[in-house]
Amino acid sequence: MKYTDEEKKIIDEVKKYLRELRLINIEKFSLTFEIEDIPSPQSIKYSDEAPGGFSKPKGEQITSNMLRRELLTKRLELFNKELDKFMPLVYLLNAGHRNIIRTYVCSRGYNEMIDTLEESFCISKSTYKREFPKACLELAKYLDMEHHPSLEKLNNIFYEMISDK
Repeated sequence: MKYTDEEKKIIDEVKKYLRELRLINIEKFSLTFEIEDIPSPQSIKYSDEAPGGFSKPKGEQITSNMLRRELLTKRLELFNKELDKFMPLVYLLNAGHRNIIRTYVCSRGYNEMIDTLEESFCISKSTYKREFPKACLELAKYLDMEHHPSLEKLNNIFYEMISDK
């Protein structure tokens, strides 16, 4: 299908929008894993002994990790809020386009996305290439293109939040 110059511009803008959401989603997952790696206050990882070297006292370690967990959780909440604004819009699309867009945002890269589309939704690479621009044009009707999501903007908001304290 041939697209007009205006349609091509819209498709490119939606792709940028979706790529930024993908970055936010990837960062969200790494934050989730980082939070899960922080030992709970009851963990046996905390010790008053310092085998083979210096370690902070147990109380200091626990306080430090609790503060770290709190900060990471606040950052995660910002990312979730941004993704939560977008995800309901996907349900305004037909099932095929919804699956393509959601997989695009939730995948870590192109190959993972294509594999997921083929395995989970029986959408081939050629179908993806044909339908993705159509899905972008349809989705553009519902997006606020004046206010793109931005990982950098969310990080700046987070840093402002913590520096105000």
